[in-house]
Amino acid sequence: MNKSCAVIAALLLPAGVSAASAAPEQRTYNYTIEHASFGNIGTFSDTVRQDGDTKRIDSKLRVAVRILGIVVHREEADRTEWWRNGHLAAFHGITTVNGTPIEVRGEARDDGFVITSPAGTTVAPADIYPSSPWVAMVPNHAAMMMSTKTGKVMPAKAFGGEPTTVSVLGTEVPVHHFEVISDKHQDVWLDGSGIPVRFRTEQSGKPIDFVLTGSPVSPVVARPPTPGAG
Repeated sequence: MNKSCAVIAALLLPAGVSAASAAPEQRTYNYTIEHASFGNIGTFSDTVRQDGDTKRIDSKLRVAVRILGIVVHREEADRTEWWRNGHLAAFHGITTVNGTPIEVRGEARDDGFVITSPAGTTVAPADIYPSSPWVAMVPNHAAMMMSTKTGKVMPAKAFGGEPTTVSVLGTEVPVHHFEVISDKHQDVWLDGSGIPVRFRTEQSGKPIDFVLTGSPVSPVVARPPTPGAG
């Protein structure tokens, strides 16, 4: 296990809890979406169901960009990821952009991860990662990533993991900051439980921030995980 993967393993499970002994649980994380030019443009949520080595993530995106009260861009998405033993087992998502739906399906098979999208069918590597808030799981060597919006497959690399703090709901939270480079630059800030409390992407050169709301976060007095532990 390389250093980045070891850091992520430590982040994803609280100290003293192993994947085998963790009880099944479900949690929902809600985010507001803040655009550098248009302010608050919508909401995003992830509902994570963990049962041993099996995990399901249901994501909902609701965006409406308004200028002088008129909606000039609307985007909605409902996506589901199924994970097994740390690998993406299946994916289904429908993203509707200004009334036009884009459907993406993916399934792990013996020959790789088969993706079906409006562009056709692609066979990606079995260890592919989706472009979700949990992209910090990408190892620090070259990996492949699937766009959850279009199904496009692209090379990606994650690096960083430095400890810092960010403000969430008026509370300073200890986090580890990761950067992910694919066809765009993304930033992810994970708290001591491995939860993305903030993540950032870019659109037309403008940053778009997703900020956690309505979920408990560990205050700055909590000790963040030790890099390289696990």
